Amino acid sequence: MRKTVFPCLMIAFVLLMSLLLGINALTGPGLKGTASTVAKGLRDPDITAWETGVNNTLDKNHVFINVFGAVQRLLGKRLVEDPAGYPVAKLSNGQLTFAGNDVPVEQSDNAAALERLSRELGQSGIPLLFAVAPTKLTNPAAAMPSGVPDYANVMADSLLEKLSGKVDTLDLRPAFTDCGPENGLFFRTDHHWTAQGALLGCGVLMDALGEKYGFPVDRQALDPASYAVTTYPGLFLGSQGKRVGLYYAGRDDFDVLSPQFETSFTYTYDNLETPRVGTFDEALCFPQWLNDDYFNGNCYVYYSGGDWGRSEIVNLLKPDGPTVVLIRDSLSCALTPFLACQAGRLITIDLRAYPGGLTEELRALSPDLVLVLYGANGCKSAEVFDFFKLPA
Repeated sequence: MRKTVFPCLMIAFVLLMSLLLGINALTGPGLKGTASTVAKGLRDPDITAWETGVNNTLDKNHVFINVFGAVQRLLGKRLVEDPAGYPVAKLSNGQLTFAGNDVPVEQSDNAAALERLSRELGQSGIPLLFAVAPTKLTNPAAAMPSGVPDYANVMADSLLEKLSGKVDTLDLRPAFTDCGPENGLFFRTDHHWTAQGALLGCGVLMDALGEKYGFPVDRQALDPASYAVTTYPGLFLGSQGKRVGLYYAGRDDFDVLSPQFETSFTYTYDNLETPRVGTFDEALCFPQWLNDDYFNGNCYVYYSGGDWGRSEIVNLLKPDGPTVVLIRDSLSCALTPFLACQAGRLITIDLRAYPGGLTEELRALSPDLVLVLYGANGCKSAEVFDFFKLPA
């Protein structure tokens, strides 16, 4: 019996690879040129040039990623290694996550940077709030594969503990303990929260800002029932899905939330010469990203447009609203439009793309609040806590 099992498995493996290669060649995004490349190569006397052309085409079209992911799924693998250093783990609830938090980073330096920023802003009467956003592992039912640790929440807990009594903090994670795939708060194939998750996070945040700092809270703009939802089935392959291919974990639906209440904004970012002006949908959303280019596209940045080094949103309907500076990571792409509905003026800064001189700009802006909001995963990065980098 054993002598026949292995050959059968090998035959099944070869057939599966052949089938998937065929599917990719016929239906994969951007793969229509593969057959013509091969045909041309058969007539090309320079076999090296032909081989290079075929390899470039296949690599560009991610055939091998899809096939490799399908094989990993067939073998029941819950940890998929990645040559670029972004291994992907499948959680016990079927969601994907990056498996790069296997070594805890000590948080004393990050805490010291936040304490210093709080002191310097306090001298100008500017309050600082540090907030931690959730990850998929905030859900206690989501377990990593056996033997694969994740210390993101441990690092966030450590940082919050070091800041206790020294810097105002807010932990959004308790509101997300039910962030499993059935609740639609995180994408299955991406490390970000969905628009629904970002709206929930914005609600928790605004409750705290109202209580701590007396900020006005627009409850209508925080109510999910105030938004029309348009769902694009299977449109999105997220950051983790791109590492393991279409056949390992499938694709995510993508929801567009459109306010059913009056909105009016101006939006500028980085080198944009003419501000975007219009409603929530017109000014703050980017429909060109709603496409099925699974590996080169990114539906997630439909909201806000990307990780700009600096952006500014003016809410024309709240001229007397508070001015908030949000120091952010990529989770705030989805959060920013909802937070803009609450503020009079919202400036966002991503230190990964910001040229430096932050404290000088903050003093010049004199905002009602500086909010530093990072996902728990961000606690391992010293770059996002480099508040005192000088301009280049």
